[in-house]
Formats: sequence, structure tokens, C-alpha cells
Amino acid sequence: MKAKTIRRIKQITQVASFGLFMVLFVQAVYLGQSPLPSDLFYRFDPLIAATAMLAGRAIKAGLLYSLITIAAALLFGRVWCGWVCPFGSLLEWLTPKSAKGNVTDKWRVVKFLLFFVLIFAAILGNQSAAFLDPISLLTRTMTTTLWPGLRFLVYGLEGFLYRFEFLWLVLDTVNANALLPLFQGIDSVFIASLPVFLFFAIVIALNRIAEKFWCRYLCPLGGFLGLVSRFAVVRREVTEDCISCDRCKKICPTGTIDANKGYASDPAECTVCCDCLAECPVDAIAFKSHSPLWKPAKSQDYDPQRRQVILAVAGALGGVALAGIEPIRRRNPARLIRPPGATLTDFTAVCMRCGECVRVCPTQGLQPSLVEGGWQNLFTPRLVPRLGYCSFSCDACIRTCPTGAIPPISKEVKQKTPIGLASINTDRCLPWAYDTLCSVCEEMCPLPEKAIILEEVKIPSKDGQSMTIFRPHVLRDLCIGCGVCEYHCPVGGEAAIQVQTLPRTDTFISGI
Repeated sequence: MKAKTIRRIKQITQVASFGLFMVLFVQAVYLGQSPLPSDLFYRFDPLIAATAMLAGRAIKAGLLYSLITIAAALLFGRVWCGWVCPFGSLLEWLTPKSAKGNVTDKWRVVKFLLFFVLIFAAILGNQSAAFLDPISLLTRTMTTTLWPGLRFLVYGLEGFLYRFEFLWLVLDTVNANALLPLFQGIDSVFIASLPVFLFFAIVIALNRIAEKFWCRYLCPLGGFLGLVSRFAVVRREVTEDCISCDRCKKICPTGTIDANKGYASDPAECTVCCDCLAECPVDAIAFKSHSPLWKPAKSQDYDPQRRQVILAVAGALGGVALAGIEPIRRRNPARLIRPPGATLTDFTAVCMRCGECVRVCPTQGLQPSLVEGGWQNLFTPRLVPRLGYCSFSCDACIRTCPTGAIPPISKEVKQKTPIGLASINTDRCLPWAYDTLCSVCEEMCPLPEKAIILEEVKIPSKDGQSMTIFRPHVLRDLCIGCGVCEYHCPVGGEAAIQVQTLPRTDTFISGI
């Protein structure tokens, strides 16, 4: 097969992979209507598989597909990075032609050290840095910033076009058949949008310093696959026909081709993009099986040294220790309400901060945390009832969680498992504080046996006569903390009825 044909196949594969990611992203809210699971890319992500299973102390069957990615790396090198990874493809497409690429190779060690930090922190049950996984990073950014921003712009343009009556029929058709399926008519609002977007923007901006800066120097998944690819069977080789034209070196997106070493490349850095293969004018480059098989590639100056690995481990231990000694009010604040069933697992340890549950939540009540629960809870999902409640009949987050942090409980169990407890602020509640008729919280409670009851009270009216009002009370044994009452509370600003976290427990159901 011709080299240019191989490169074209690679480019088509990249587009197809990114397109599949976007299709799964859009269809995630239509669970059960797609033949492919919405968390497909997570299942093939070995970094997520390794850290989730280490932190959760359990084998996650759905994540064992990641062994296919590792096997591909052992055979062909970092093909995931060059052919499949949607974030890597996006970075490649967004790299400006003016990218300098003059960063010292010693920076390549950072991605390996970040990988070791994630692994050793996961062993200790901490996933604070899991947001660095590229699939998680892309999903979280799409969920909280890019997709809501696109929706805002599209509906803004649609609102302008609706001023012209002759366009109404066309706009109604487009809205019903395209916009509603894409955006579900939800006015998305995310508290963490700005910091999430800033982090993404910084990663994109680093491309001006060096092409695919993230993939070269920072990606912990790239570091993991790089270590595996050192043993790859098929590797890039340069024959004696090489005329030292430098064309392969100039076009290499990861800058791993070294002219001083006969234009050889490091298998740990090569993403098998085949650009050099198609660019070589004398066909002096080939990808061939290496002999003897499984022999590791030669060490490089930027390979992680023993002292650096020890420092990375020490950093992981120190970070976990500092997170663990934060005050209890910091680690478990009164309003850190988790998704349904999360109280049955060691949620903080297993959650990968991927944002899948945030994406599929139909009310947008699930929001990514910042530091509300301390650094160890960074980007973990929390329910913000004033923005959206946990729908009684919905189990979308349960069905889409790739790691089991939200355990696979049945809908019936979910409807009986508390995630919080509502309480009434009698200083703000209309019937309590102002003797005003209101029963919204009781009416909206979705439980068959209402968790909120109304107490009939007779009070004097302004004209001296008695009047009857009904004051709400929360039945603690029935309340599941879904937040419907808080969401619908008519009191302006802070609701008069609020859901608080459950009393802390150190007893978890393991292996879920």
C-alpha cells in the first residue's frame, strides 16, 4: 500500500473517531436508543481503567476493553494517540502553522511523571488529578462550555431570524428536526464553565509553543502508552537510502525524529501518524516488525529517572496526605450532594471527573464541583437543587457512569436511596415567617408517600378573624433529598427549603 494512502486512511480514521465521539456525546441523553454505549471511549481508555480499578479496589468489567488499547500499543506503538484519540486529533487540527516547536526534549518526562502521580494517588484512593485524562478533559469541556455556548449562539441567531415572518416555516422545521434533538431545549447553565474553559484554552494555546504540546509533554495517558510502546513489535525504521533531506523531521507532529541519530525516532514518542512515510521522497522509511520481539527501545535522555519517579511518588503521597487532613467541613460540606447511589460507594475515590453524568442529567442539576469539597473533590459532580433536581423516574447518570462511582442500582432502589435530607428555614418559609398560603414543596414532592406534610394552623387575620394556613414539615424517614422542593420553592434567592448532605458514614458497599 502506498504511503500517501496509509496517511489518508489515518486521516479518515481520525475524522471518523472524532465524529463517533460527537455522535455519542449528543446521543448520551437518549440512553438506550444507540447501539453503542455513550461511555465507549472511556472503556478503551487504559488510564481510566487502571486508576479506577486501583482506587476502587475492584475489577470493572466494562473497563477491560482497555486491554485492547494496550495490546495495540504493544504491537504497533501509540496508534491510539495518532489514530483514535479525539482530543489528540482536535489538537492536531487546531495547531497553527506558526508553531515553533523549540521546547527542550527534557519536558517530555512530565507526562510520564504525571502518569506515576495518578497511579500512586489512585492506589491511595485519591483521584484528584484524574481530570487530566484527555477523554475526560474533552467531555467535560464539551459538556460545560463548548456545547452550551454553541446552543446559546444558535438560539440567539434563531431568535433574530424569527423576526422575519417568511422564515417561520423553515425555522420551525429546523428547530423540530435538528435543534431540539441536538440541544433538548435545555437552557444549560454550569457554575464551573469559566475555569473549565480557561484550562482548555491554555491547552490549545500551548500549541503555539510546540505542535501538539499536550500530547508531547503533558498527557498522562500518552505517558502510559509511551511506556508500553517502548516494547512495540512494529517500529519506525530508516534505511540506508535516506538522503538527509530533513523533510521527515520538519513534518513530525511530535518532534521525535532526531537528525543526529540517523533520523531515528523514539517508539515511546512516535504516534504512528505516517506523515514522515508519505513525505519521504526516496521511500527510506518503513514501519517493520522489530527483532528480537518485545525488546525495549533504547533509553532516552528524557526518560524518567529513578530519582524523578521517587519525587513523583512523594508528590502523590504528599498531595493525598494534604487532601486527607483538610477540615471535615472542607471535605464534607453541608451542601455537597452527590448523585443517586453515590453514598453506597467510596465515590470520591472512584469518580474519574469525566462529566458523563453531568452531560446526561436532564435537569442540569448535576454540576462539576470546584473546591466546594476541598481539592480532592475537584470536578466531581454535585447536585445543585436550585438549578435542577434529581428526577424521581430518571436513572441516566447511573446508566452512563463508566467507573461505577455511581453504582448500577435499579431504578426502584434509586427511588428509595437518600442522597440528602431537606430542611425548612422557618425564617424564610412563607407560611412560617409571613403567614402566607403556600404548599408548593408538598405538592411537588414526587414520593408516593409524601415526605412533606402540611400542618393545619389557625392564626388571627388582620381583621381580627381567624384564618387557616398550612405549614410544611419534612418527614426525615421518607425524604430522599431529590431537591424537587428546593427547585420549585417560590421564595426569591436562597430557597426556604434546602437539601443538605446526609450524615457522614465510613461504611461503603465494596465491589459495586
